[in-house]
Amino acid sequence: MKITKEQLRQIIKEELEEAQQAVTSQPKLKSDVGRVAAKLEKTPGMEGLLAAITNRPEFEQIMLQFIQMVSKEKLKPNDVKMGIRNVANRVLKAK
Repeated sequence: MKITKEQLRQIIKEELEEAQQAVTSQPKLKSDVGRVAAKLEKTPGMEGLLAAITNRPEFEQIMLQFIQMVSKEKLKPNDVKMGIRNVANRVLKAK
């Protein structure tokens, strides 16, 4: 079976549209956030350590520690509060 030029163009067009939709449906991360996320994913043993957090108090402690680390330098307290509120809203909407 031979594929005509027109069929090939149509297939390429459909694939490009699907790829573009996949890219636009994912939230874009700023370069710093992307670098940190990539580093966390590549850190040996990180998944095991995070899997060891099994209850709400432990989760709250690790989140507090993370927030303190992130907001040490330039992040304002109001930005931290609003960020936590926004993330909580997204999590609640996802359920």
